[in-house]
Amino acid sequence: MDSPPLYNSRIFDTYLKLLAQRYPHVRADDVLSHAGMSVHEVADPGHWFTQQQADRFYEALARMTGTPDIAREAGRFAASPEALGLVRQYILGLVGPARGYALLNRAAAFFTRSSTFESRKMGDNRIEVSVRFRPGVSERPYQCANRMGFLEALVLIFSRRLPEIEHPECIFRGGEICRYVISWPRGRADLWRTGRRWGLLGGSVLGLATLLLSPSLFPPVAAVVIPLILLLFLAAERVENKDLSATLDTLRDSADKLLGQCQSNSDNALLVSEIGQVVSSKSDIGQILTSIAALLEKRLDYDRGVIMMADADGSTLRVLASFGFDEAGRRVIHDTPIALDGIGPRGVVAASFLDQKPFLVNDLDEIGHLIPPLHREVGRRLDIRSFISCPIVCEGQSLGVLAVDTNRTGRPLLQSDLSLLMGIAPVIGISIHNAEHLAREQRQAALLEVANQELEAFCYTVAHDLQAPLRAINGYCAVIREECGDRLPLPAPAYFSRIGAAAVRMGELIDDLLALYRVTRRDLAWEEIDLSALAGEVAGELQQREPGRAVEFAIAAGVTVRGDRQLLRIALENLLGNAWKYTGTRCVALIEFGTAEVGGVSACFIRDNGTGFDMRYADKLFRPFQRLHRDGEFEGTGIGLATVYRIVTRHGGRIWAQAEEGRGAVFYIAL
Repeated sequence: MDSPPLYNSRIFDTYLKLLAQRYPHVRADDVLSHAGMSVHEVADPGHWFTQQQADRFYEALARMTGTPDIAREAGRFAASPEALGLVRQYILGLVGPARGYALLNRAAAFFTRSSTFESRKMGDNRIEVSVRFRPGVSERPYQCANRMGFLEALVLIFSRRLPEIEHPECIFRGGEICRYVISWPRGRADLWRTGRRWGLLGGSVLGLATLLLSPSLFPPVAAVVIPLILLLFLAAERVENKDLSATLDTLRDSADKLLGQCQSNSDNALLVSEIGQVVSSKSDIGQILTSIAALLEKRLDYDRGVIMMADADGSTLRVLASFGFDEAGRRVIHDTPIALDGIGPRGVVAASFLDQKPFLVNDLDEIGHLIPPLHREVGRRLDIRSFISCPIVCEGQSLGVLAVDTNRTGRPLLQSDLSLLMGIAPVIGISIHNAEHLAREQRQAALLEVANQELEAFCYTVAHDLQAPLRAINGYCAVIREECGDRLPLPAPAYFSRIGAAAVRMGELIDDLLALYRVTRRDLAWEEIDLSALAGEVAGELQQREPGRAVEFAIAAGVTVRGDRQLLRIALENLLGNAWKYTGTRCVALIEFGTAEVGGVSACFIRDNGTGFDMRYADKLFRPFQRLHRDGEFEGTGIGLATVYRIVTRHGGRIWAQAEEGRGAVFYIAL
């Protein structure tokens, strides 16, 4: 959605817990679906929702429950142990509502990003809370009602009586902020503290009046009043100490549970890390899943568990790894596949895989009618009563199912267990996906190695088995022309000359193919190379080969790159050789080598003033056997530029050309 996320999932989690306890006829899935939420997003305390989602959530909730004031009811429900859990114990350790309201602004930031809270103490049992909205936020009246319910809940945690709450200023009634004034009944400790203050004040006034009006009565009055005041102080202190002791016990219990939760979170994080180590050290999926199952048994508080994977055709789920079962149980679960394409009840596990949804089943008997008979029998034999089934998904594709139960300990499975497993299942999915990807790469590498070996054998055959017959053909043609030329009827001598020339050309083509193959297979030897010097060497060799041609070379100095010297020399031989060849029709040929910035990229170039070519066919330049000129115009096999392309790409670079017919060409290389 377009609007930013403003409200933490814990707000809506409180609504759902209220729904489960007081409105069991309303399906939470229907409410969440209408709001564009999922149960796992709500269960995740780190997830935030938008204003539109909150509005649609409340709209569906009010309609389905028939309770327009459900927002305030949900706010009050936050005081229940079911809603707050450990947070409730922490609040109980604050020794009264006043301290809780004092920390409200800091705590509110964990629940909402729409507004800020400020609290001001107006007395021992009276406080003012002001709520200011952030720019651009547009809340609804039901959210004001929910806030009022939550402010009441802070008192309900300590008392069974609702506080009095006034709302003198409201943004929905034209105010600039929402202001709430909350008053609550005094607690026992408050009453004793008040009695202590009044007792001290009354005793002091009585003693002073007696001393001024009737000094003779002061000693007996003091003998009575002072012990009474001391007793009042001792009683008040005892009540305060008792409250403080209860608070300390609550905080200690809360701290112990929080430490246990921290330890559990640490174990879960360690589990994810260990799963990553398993994936990095193994490539076989069976070994990976077996190792993951052992880690789940070691790190998680479940009696039994299975990891099921779908067959290649996606028609069946099979158990590939398990923990906690005896030998008989292992045989049962490994020998009982779950069909994914059957007719009739498909069962919870199949539904979890196909719908990519988790399920928490508290009583298998209650959903027996939804499970195929064979699987009901398996559940009975394995004594499965309650279990959790989570889909293993990666990149939107269902790969398998992770399922656990607690049949021996009988520990109830909770939403927190479901959330935990839904966090672990994707890690398993990624592990499986990576292992499959690695296995595919290894298979492809093996196939490629076989193909390369076959190609190598073919090249050997070409080099040694084909070239010898070609040389024989050319030789016999030459012998026939020399020894029998005058006796051969016309045009037989010309035919033998063409056969010999074709054999020579075939030999050249084979040599070029072998050169292209060697370029592809050769390991690169990286070093700093002076390309200018290499270009000069190649230019000198070309001029020595045809000293009669008038060709001017303009080679820029100091062009250096990092690469393989031998391969880059082959590239320059082909490019400069092409420039030499295609400037053959010029009276004065010019061939240049240098560097230039082309489209923000620094590139080397070889430019000539030769025949050029039609840019419409430029995509054919670097393909083997593709030539843009007729064989009768210029010699060549069409392998040279393909070889240059392979060399450049092996260096991680690219090559392209620009040309115009009759006006030359320029080839750019960016390494």
